[in-house]
Amino acid sequence: MAKSKSKTGNYILLPVTETQTTADTNPKVKNFLTAVLEPAVSREAVSLKTRGPEKSAKKIPVKVIDSIQDNGAKLVQLSQEELADFRFSYPGLRIIKEKFYKKAQVYRESIQQKAKKTKTTKKLDLTVTDTDGNPVAGIYIVAFTDFESRTGDSGNTNAKGKLSLTLASKNIERIYVYPEHTYWGYYKTKFSATSLSIKLQKIDPGYTDSLRHFYDTPQWPKITQKLRVGIIDTGVGPHKDLVVSGGLNCVANEDPTDFKDNGEGHGTHVAGIVSAYGGVYGLAAGVEIYSYRVFPKEADASNFYIMKALAQAIQDECDIINMSLGESETDEGISSYIKQAYNAGILCFCANGNDDRGTVSFPANYSLSVAVSAMGRKNTFPKNTVQTGIVKSPYGTDKANFIADFSNIGAETDLTAPGVGIISTFPDDLYAIMDGTSMACPAAVGMAARLLAGNPEIMALPRASARADEMLKYLSTKIQSLGFGANYEGKGMLLEDK
Repeated sequence: MAKSKSKTGNYILLPVTETQTTADTNPKVKNFLTAVLEPAVSREAVSLKTRGPEKSAKKIPVKVIDSIQDNGAKLVQLSQEELADFRFSYPGLRIIKEKFYKKAQVYRESIQQKAKKTKTTKKLDLTVTDTDGNPVAGIYIVAFTDFESRTGDSGNTNAKGKLSLTLASKNIERIYVYPEHTYWGYYKTKFSATSLSIKLQKIDPGYTDSLRHFYDTPQWPKITQKLRVGIIDTGVGPHKDLVVSGGLNCVANEDPTDFKDNGEGHGTHVAGIVSAYGGVYGLAAGVEIYSYRVFPKEADASNFYIMKALAQAIQDECDIINMSLGESETDEGISSYIKQAYNAGILCFCANGNDDRGTVSFPANYSLSVAVSAMGRKNTFPKNTVQTGIVKSPYGTDKANFIADFSNIGAETDLTAPGVGIISTFPDDLYAIMDGTSMACPAAVGMAARLLAGNPEIMALPRASARADEMLKYLSTKIQSLGFGANYEGKGMLLEDK
C-alpha cells in the first residue's frame, strides 16, 4: 500500500523569552536561527539533525518561508509528523501556528440562502443614480425577505445603474446599498415593491460627521513636533491629502518597498483619520505616517506579517502604532512584539472588533494594548443611509451619542472614539464612508498623537517602558467619560481640555 503523503503546516519559530536571541539563549537555538536565515531568501528546505546519539540522528526537513531578523522569528513549513520531533530537538524555541487576522471594519451584509426561481418568486428591479440622475455603476446591493435566515439576493449595478434581484416575495424586510467610495450608502426596511429607484448622495468632504462633531479638525493647526505613527493595515495611499514618510510591505512574495494600499482602501481610510490634510482633515495632520502592509488583496493578515510589521515599526522608532485588525484567537508571538514595542516606549492602539457586542478581540484584549470601542452620534449621517441601522443603546449622558451596535465591548476596553459614518481618504484621491472599530481606533490614535505632541518633555524621554508609562499617564488626564459605562467606553474619550 502506498504511504500517504505527510501533511505540512506553517509555523513561526521564536526564542523562548524574547523576539530575538540573546546572550542567554540556548546556543543550539541561536545556531539554528542563524543557519536557516539564508534559505529564507532562497525558499529552499534545510535538513536539521535531532538531538541524541549519532546512531539515532534524524534529519528534519524545514522549509523557511520568511524571516524577520537574522537572529529572530522565522516562518517555516514543517511536516506535522515531524513536529513533535522538532519540539524535543529544539526546546528553546517557541513554535506558533500561523493564523490569520481580519480588518476591524464592518463588513457588508450578505445572503446565505437565495430564493429558487418559481412561479411565485418576484423580481425587484433597481435603478441607482446620483442626485443629478446620472446612473451609478458597480454598486453592491443586497435585499432580504427574511433577514434572520439571511434569505434574499444580491448583485452589482450595471453601466446603466440597473440591477434585477430574484426574491421569494415582494415584501422586503431590509435592503442595503453599499458604494465603495464617493457616495453615502442607502438603507430601507419593511416595504413592498417590485421596482425601486435610489438616489445616492455624494460625499461632501466638509460634512460634519461624528468624528468632526467631537473634533473640529479643519480648524486645527498642523503638528510641528516630530511624532511618528505606524499604520499596520492594507497599505496607505496614494492620496493627495496624505504624506507617507516610509514603511514596509510585510506580505511574502510582494515587493517590500510597495507599501501603498493594496486597493481595498482600508489602510488609506485609517491613515486619513489620523493625518489627512486638504480635502478632509485628520486629527493629527503633520505627524509622520509609516505604512506597514500586512494584508494581501482580498485576504486576511498572517500573524507573522503582523509580527514583521511590529518589528519594523519598532526599528523605525514609531511613537504610536495603529492596529485596526483582530480575531478572537490570541497569539503569543504578536503579544511578544507588542510587549517589545512597549518596552521601546511605543504605544499600540488596537480596535475592539465588530462582532455585534461580542467580547473584545485580540490583540485589543492584550494587557499592553490600548483597546478602542466605536461610538456614533445621531444626526451626523444623512437619513436612509446604512448608518441609521447601526444606532443602538446604551446612549450616553447626551442621548444623541450611542455605542455602535457592531462594537465589541468588555472589561478590556480602554477608550471609545467615533467609528460610525466616518468620512476619510480612499486611494486615488477619492473619499469614502466606513464604519467600524477600525475607524474608532485611528480616531483615538490621532487625538493621542496631537495631545502627546503638545508634551515634548515626555516624547524626549529615553525609549523604554517608562516612556510608554508616562505617555499613558499623561493621556489619562485628557479622557472624559461620555456616560456609557466602563464596559462600553473604558475610561471614556480623548478630548481637548474644555
